[in-house]
Amino acid sequence: MSKILVADLSKQSISRDKATDEHYGRGLAVHLLKEHTPLECSRLSPDNAFIVVPGLFTGSLVSCATRAVVAARGDGGGRLAISNITGDFPQKLASLDLAAVVVKGKAETGNAVLYIDENEAKLLHLPELRDLTCGEIVEHLRSRFGNDAAIIGSGPIADMGLPLSNLFTSYPEGTPRYTCPRNSFGDVPGSKGLKAIVVKTSKYFAAPCADKEALKQANRELTQHLINDPICGGALPGLGSITILHLLKNKEAIPSVVEKTTTAKHSQVEGRVNYTCAPLCAIGCLNRHSSSSNQVFAAPEVAEVRAAMEHCFAVNFSEVDLDRLAAQLSARGFELGLNTTEFINTVALYLQVKEEQVSEENLTSLMEEIAAGSLLGRLLGSTTTGLGKLYPTDERIQARITRPANRNEDEQQLKLDSLYPDFKSLDDLDLLYRQVFLVENLGICIFTAFALLNKKDTMDLLVELYSHKTGQPANAEDLLHYAGSCLAAEEALQRESALAGVKRSIPEFVKVLYTYFSA
Repeated sequence: MSKILVADLSKQSISRDKATDEHYGRGLAVHLLKEHTPLECSRLSPDNAFIVVPGLFTGSLVSCATRAVVAARGDGGGRLAISNITGDFPQKLASLDLAAVVVKGKAETGNAVLYIDENEAKLLHLPELRDLTCGEIVEHLRSRFGNDAAIIGSGPIADMGLPLSNLFTSYPEGTPRYTCPRNSFGDVPGSKGLKAIVVKTSKYFAAPCADKEALKQANRELTQHLINDPICGGALPGLGSITILHLLKNKEAIPSVVEKTTTAKHSQVEGRVNYTCAPLCAIGCLNRHSSSSNQVFAAPEVAEVRAAMEHCFAVNFSEVDLDRLAAQLSARGFELGLNTTEFINTVALYLQVKEEQVSEENLTSLMEEIAAGSLLGRLLGSTTTGLGKLYPTDERIQARITRPANRNEDEQQLKLDSLYPDFKSLDDLDLLYRQVFLVENLGICIFTAFALLNKKDTMDLLVELYSHKTGQPANAEDLLHYAGSCLAAEEALQRESALAGVKRSIPEFVKVLYTYFSA
């Protein structure tokens, strides 16, 4: 039976609990959050738990099952901080038959590292990691533990407890080495003195599986669905995540892919190039689209930084400068472990308040203010939400604060198929959310949504994979009912904390699905 590893930084102790079949994926993360944190625990309290849960299919031979859920208590008396990460860490964690890692307490001296391999788990104190950038931390830990070590952690911005901070997560050996997922959060592990979690194993697909051969056969069909889809099999691998920005505007705006005439070589990059963020990804939106050039992208999020700059500052920069600055700022943001897209939005709001014009110089200097931890840097590191608190009655400023993806969910006019008799009376929005949670619970990349959601044959195929993986009979209604119970559990957890009217914690990606499944 899979185990749940619990590390207490205050007590310097590690224990292992048995996992049950009742919860998995995001549902397990929230269950553990309720079990291991006090009801009204604040975000940066030592009592807050930092939880990592690989999806049910993660670590198995299922295409695009590369994800893990990261969860903690959030701000505001009960909000949840929940994100979804990829890289080599989730698959390797699942391959060690660990259903979850829970980190509690606080390492008062900081620079704590939780190390896990096939034989042991131990807490280390590595003061040499102090003040290193995210990339330097990855290189140092891999030089110590080997290039097959998978790592997640937090950089210098997280040590300041700034909301702008992200996690970093390593890629498999090659170039690029790591990324900082935009929707992640680094201030919680940073406040705990947790610098990194390291998983040491050469295995990617060693998670327990009831019938591996049947799973492989069913996965061939799943892979065909993905590569035959015009978005998952065409636009995303052909153009990268810029595809998503097109679809945000118009669900019919699937960009065409120009056929490449060159081979997938990168003459300016030595060694292996990571075309996907993790093994067994059938889409490849990281670098597969760059095979006809010498440019290697560090993350799909760079396209979002470019889009944010265009939205905020298009009149101030040429197309060439927007491309160059987006790459430059993203690279520095990755080093510091900060959310560069939100940084752009925050700077735009700050300059509006100051009535100043943007320039390349002030963009780079303001990011360095955050790196230095100055008073101004900490103000900017509080994100648009922090800035907005200084001007609560200014409607212009309040209108520019970054809001949850689903803040306008009641205005969405969606058209989904009911798929199964149990859900004929279910609201389209709830049906969409259940399918999104179903995919998250299984650990499948949300970019597969275009090929998998709102289709009975693919939903039934996921059920078949579930049965081969667990050895338990199931049907689609079971998986969708469990997804619904996960939604309800998160809402109940917030109600218990007396936090009325809080929106559900829905992935940012849902903005695209609102458009894609619109009536």
